[in-house]
Amino acid sequence: MQNSQPINSIPIQWFKENPLEKPGINSEIANIAFLAQADLLLLITKLFAPPTAKMKQDLQVISPSDVDKLLKNSKLPTGENLATTYRQIQQQIQEIDLDIWVEEYNRLFEAKVACPINESGFISRDKEAILADIAGFYKAFGLKLSKAMGEKTDHLIGELEFVIMLLVMLTKTEQLEEKKTARNALNTFTFDHLSEWLPTFCEQLTKVTGLVIYQQSAEFLSMTWTAIMTANQLANPIKTTDDDANLDDDTTL
Repeated sequence: MQNSQPINSIPIQWFKENPLEKPGINSEIANIAFLAQADLLLLITKLFAPPTAKMKQDLQVISPSDVDKLLKNSKLPTGENLATTYRQIQQQIQEIDLDIWVEEYNRLFEAKVACPINESGFISRDKEAILADIAGFYKAFGLKLSKAMGEKTDHLIGELEFVIMLLVMLTKTEQLEEKKTARNALNTFTFDHLSEWLPTFCEQLTKVTGLVIYQQSAEFLSMTWTAIMTANQLANPIKTTDDDANLDDDTTL
């Protein structure tokens, strides 16, 4: 994937070092932060998986105190807000009727697709090019999609699982070149894919669902993603586009 051209052509500077790994910051602390961020994203994939009795049971045992520890170790900003939102989610998990949860999941993401849960549902570029680029990333790093996604290469869960894999990779090697490969893939993939549609997905989900647990899960996903982008200095395509527009405006004055 390093030699392939990203779908987006906006020129940006890939970050050369992660801020959590700057001189003076213990590498063990940085690795713990990456793993905590990966675990937070893994928790989010469970929130957006098809609801089942086992899934609900698995989520019920992830206590707010467990998430508080993850947030503390993740070094993410807005940790207190994330902790508050998760406490609200956990309350909903304990109280929600599973049949209602399943029905709303199907209405949102399956039958009527009130809110697409895959990238090509939000991005107007050539769908085949998007799917091919994503599949190329997965193949290059050996990611096998989970059954929860069916055949959707660009499913939210699949894209988050790939980011999880890259965060974990950053903790598993001491080889500079391998770390650089993982970092470049993380920045390229988030810029070309997740950051292009995840914010819009969260906004739309909040608008079209009346189920509190999905409103809160959308908020938790949005805040977590923004915090991970900030903590790791990942390029934001929306911000880059806005900055370019502002530069054009300044040039014409």
